[in-house]
Amino acid sequence: MVKGPKKGGRVRDKWRDKKWILVNAPSAFGGGPLNYAPITDDVRARGRVIENTMYDILKEDPNQHQTKVFVQINNINQDTATTIFKGHEYAKEFLRSLIRRGSSMINFVKDYTTLDGYTFRVTVIAFSQRRLNSSKKHDIRMVADKVLAIKIPKLTVDQFVLEATKGKMSTDLLDDAKKIASLRHIGIKKTKLISTPESRAIGEAKTIDLESEIVEEVTGSPQ
Repeated sequence: MVKGPKKGGRVRDKWRDKKWILVNAPSAFGGGPLNYAPITDDVRARGRVIENTMYDILKEDPNQHQTKVFVQINNINQDTATTIFKGHEYAKEFLRSLIRRGSSMINFVKDYTTLDGYTFRVTVIAFSQRRLNSSKKHDIRMVADKVLAIKIPKLTVDQFVLEATKGKMSTDLLDDAKKIASLRHIGIKKTKLISTPESRAIGEAKTIDLESEIVEEVTGSPQ
């Protein structure tokens, strides 16, 4: 039989143990105040991902509610947190509004690395005016890959973030893709940060240490 809580015991209010910190936007968006967030302690809060919309960050155009942006806390100093851009995606309501009968949807996903060493998984989505055959869909994917493979390695991470979320990259895709077929929409549906220069350096260091251990195990301890 499951026993209930003891009568007369004091219930600890977890909210009293939390503190509120100011969360700033990533540097690509100016680094200004974005949210207030409750945390238990600074160490556990690092790595926490917070969801916003583009309108929450920029407050420029109501249509920016159609894009969700994810930021990750990377440092906390005196109750103020800095963040990095973790990724973005179309809101589900916006994505549903793009779907039409009698048209084709084309998806394309690939990883690209910026000029300063940040690797993102980029998802492109396109909707045609009318149904397309497999050959046309393939050509659109190839064009998307060509445009992004040329463009992204020339951009810093901040430039990439702005072009991917504010539509500049989508415009570049449309300029080339419309030569293949008539499209109603093409854009960067989603981005996701896969690795940073720091995380890659840590991974390489761990690999070197592991290889050293393997060599010592095979050859014996160094004399």
